[in-house]
Amino acid sequence: MSGPFHLTPLAETRPGMVLSDVVRDGKGNVLLAQGIVLTESMLASLGRHGIDMLPILQATPEPLPIDPEAVQARLDHIFRKHDRDDLGDWATGILRRYVEDYRLQREVNP
Repeated sequence: MSGPFHLTPLAETRPGMVLSDVVRDGKGNVLLAQGIVLTESMLASLGRHGIDMLPILQATPEPLPIDPEAVQARLDHIFRKHDRDDLGDWATGILRRYVEDYRLQREVNP
């Protein structure tokens, strides 16, 4: 599973957490598959199998909302030596438009 994980002691693991990797016993047998949402009974069973640490998938933080005015202000600073109305410098205009589309997460149609 992709994403950051943290090895968490079994005592601190709670139902509803998600495994980021397969959990195996001392003989290499798979006890729980990757991506499983843990339940109370699973946690109790893992304790009986001698498992003391679990690879728990970390929640990814919500992305910050995009502030179009701040993006435009930053692009104005980055491209401060380029005049938007200068048709002779078309390459810089295209570059600015691509960067603007990327930063504002606009869908680009070729």
